[in-house]
Amino acid sequence: MAENIYIDTDCGVDDAVAIMLALSSPEVSLKGVGCVAGNTCLDNVVNNVCGLLAFYDRQDIPVYRGCSTSLTRIKHDSSGIHGENGFGNVVLDKKGKDVESQNAAEGLYLTAKANPGLKLVTLGPLTNIAVAFNLYPELNELVSEIIMMGAAIGRGNVTPFAEFNFFFDPEAAAFCLGTGLPVKILTWDATVAGMMPEADFFDLGLSGVPAGDLFYKMQEVYVDFNERQRGSRVCGFPDPLTAACLIDSAVAVEKEEMYLKIILDHNDERRGASVRVNNPEEADGEAQVIMKCDLNRFSILLKRIREKSPKTGDIRMMNE
Repeated sequence: MAENIYIDTDCGVDDAVAIMLALSSPEVSLKGVGCVAGNTCLDNVVNNVCGLLAFYDRQDIPVYRGCSTSLTRIKHDSSGIHGENGFGNVVLDKKGKDVESQNAAEGLYLTAKANPGLKLVTLGPLTNIAVAFNLYPELNELVSEIIMMGAAIGRGNVTPFAEFNFFFDPEAAAFCLGTGLPVKILTWDATVAGMMPEADFFDLGLSGVPAGDLFYKMQEVYVDFNERQRGSRVCGFPDPLTAACLIDSAVAVEKEEMYLKIILDHNDERRGASVRVNNPEEADGEAQVIMKCDLNRFSILLKRIREKSPKTGDIRMMNE
């Protein structure tokens, strides 16, 4: 029986692949999507999610508009990584698909109330989730688990200490770790260990169908960015790996229970860092931390994108 899930996302190119995996996998049933600013502005996130669901003819899945900034109203720009619109400069027709009247906090609550035991998958900053659990404490009884993409135990990707999602809104990250719910975290460490050379993901053979062509189009900006930053044409899949660990638990091959404290001091260069501590009283919460994934199992899941592709789908670029 499929597990009911809800995804909260700042829909960049890797978030999109994670959603595509969820839509292609019978192990999970996507019940709703919340939108939050992060990789790109909130308007872009909403357009990207609605366009992607319309591309899959899944207008039945509700989309909720969430927070446009972090709790402390600090903005960050990732357009160089994810493209001008956060979607690799790919534009999809929304076909009339739009957000629901409720905001993302209420949307999560209503979805969880209708689906007790819901699993919550967070692919962006945790702002919406912190607001939702603050407004609706009943969520602690309705949600069974939170699976996050975030944190860096080793070197971060925004600063030497911090990963983007936790850095964007560290107060929200600390709040969510403190819910007391079971938490799993796919770290930036696992992403770095799972970097895939461009040739390898072309070898997946996804092209020739609309979803596969969309996958490759979206990765171009990200691969170009990595070539500039790393000197090699590689692609990281933080959010798809997060979804993959939920779909197939054996994807996570190195994991450890940790007590984590999030650095919140604005004057500390480590702000947003996830620090492992031994004393639970010093921690914001406990999590099962995933540090490495089985890329062969992950690649098998990625191939579902071709197998479960919609038969038609219009893909255009922003400059066309």
